[in-house]
Order: sequence, then structure tokens, then C-alpha cells
Amino acid sequence: MKFGEELACLALVLCTTQASAAPFDDFGVELVYDDNLTRAQLGRDIKGDLALAVSTSGGPRFQLTDYDSLSLKGTLAATKYRHYDGLDNINAGLALGYRRKFGLGPYVPQFALTGSATRLEYDSRLRDGWLYAAEAEASKRVTERVALRAFVRSERRESDDVPARVVPFIRANVFDLSSRSAGIGADFAYDPRYLVSLGYTWHRGDIVSTTQRNLPIFLASSAIAPDPVFGDNTYAYTMPARTRVFSIGVSREVGRQASVSLGYEYRDSRADGGIAYSGNLFRATYLYGF
Repeated sequence: MKFGEELACLALVLCTTQASAAPFDDFGVELVYDDNLTRAQLGRDIKGDLALAVSTSGGPRFQLTDYDSLSLKGTLAATKYRHYDGLDNINAGLALGYRRKFGLGPYVPQFALTGSATRLEYDSRLRDGWLYAAEAEASKRVTERVALRAFVRSERRESDDVPARVVPFIRANVFDLSSRSAGIGADFAYDPRYLVSLGYTWHRGDIVSTTQRNLPIFLASSAIAPDPVFGDNTYAYTMPARTRVFSIGVSREVGRQASVSLGYEYRDSRADGGIAYSGNLFRATYLYGF
């Protein structure tokens, strides 16, 4: 079955499943444009594309005390790219979360811990594998219209297959990655139906860049493997880097259970050897809560 047919079948299954889902379930459709999918520095290597994603999530929530709760959430998502079929993917994950409210009422601070595991299945086998994450978040509503949040997150990605080495002394498992990040954000409800979100994230850890043969990137890389998704004679390189992400989004309620939103992200990454790249990401999302 072709990926486009799989995506259509998944959307049908999701809609059918959600008809009898628990109140915590939701269903989303998102259009995403990324102008630097390759995470490249040189103009010849920079590739952008438009993607369509459908997703659903849900699961039980257990109220342990007046202040403590536990949740188990499953997620299922599929993404189809317009030009780069190798990036098409279907992912399934499971997350266990604990939340603590330090008192009663809407203005008390909250603290949450989440651990998750996600199975990654791509049309490009190089990217197949598992993603494990742990996150701690603190949040507080400071006024009727303003809420603040901060988080720290650790991720580990493990690939299924290791291709043959391009260079004997450099590993080829380019998608075995680890990273840590921290971020802050704020939500501002300037109208009962509108919400503006701002965020800043600082990320330190492995990134993957796909380019044609490139000596500076080669010298800074910890892993190299052929990556034909973006054309012939292109290679994926793993490098440690520092990345800053700035984001802004606007959401509007549509009825009592749905919302539409527009979002923008700017990424700036710096690696050793003077290697740097930036990218812009645009989102349009429809989310329905059951």
C-alpha cells in the first residue's frame, strides 16, 4: 500500500475511533511548511517542503488526591510531505504523566513530570527507530489573561539499522541522537476567543544536517551516512550544536470544542568549526477536542 493510501486509511480510522472516544481525546489536522528541512548552511543544500499531518491522542486520567493526578496518554500521528517522500512517517507513542497543583483555584502554581516513548516509522529506513523523552514543567496563571510556563527536557533517539560506514573510523548511525533543552513561554488571552503564545527554547545536543559532500561539516561530524531522500550524492551528518528557537502563535476558538491556530518558529543553530544554519517554520492547525 502506498503511503498516500495509508494516510487516507489512518484519517478514516481516527475519525471512526474518535466517535466513541473518551472525553480527553482530540483530533488534529496541520499544514506545516519548513524552509530548511535539511538543516543546511549552503544555498545549494537548503531544501524546503510543505507537509500535511493528522494526529489523535487520548487516555485515562486518575485523580489521586485533590492536588495530584496521573495520566496515561497514547498518541498516533501521520505526516505526508509534498516532495520528499522519504520523510513521510507514521508514529505512535505512549506517555505517562504526573501533575501536582500547589493549592486550589486557577492561580496556584502547578508542576508536571512526563515520560514518553514513541515509535518512528518512515519511508526512509535510515530514520526508523525510537524516541524517548523526559520532561519537567512548571506553570502558573498570574492574571485572568496571562499564564507563564518553564520546562526542561531530555531526549534520546535510537535508530533501528546502521548503514555501512562511509569512512571507516566514523560511525554511520546518524540518527542515534541525544539532547537537552530548556524553555520559557507565556500565553496571553486578549479576548475570550483568542490566545497568543510566545516561547523561547535553548537546545544543546546532536543535530542532523543533510548536504552534498562538505569538508567543514565532515570535520565537525560524529557520524556520516548516505541520505538519498534529498537527492543523489547527499549525506547526513551528525554534529553537536547549540540551537535557539523563537516561537509565536495565535489561536482562536471555533465553537465550544475546536480551535484554529497559526504559528511561526525561527531556529538558529551553531556547531563547531563555524558551521551555522537557520530556518523558518510555519504552521496552520485545526484541533477538535471530544
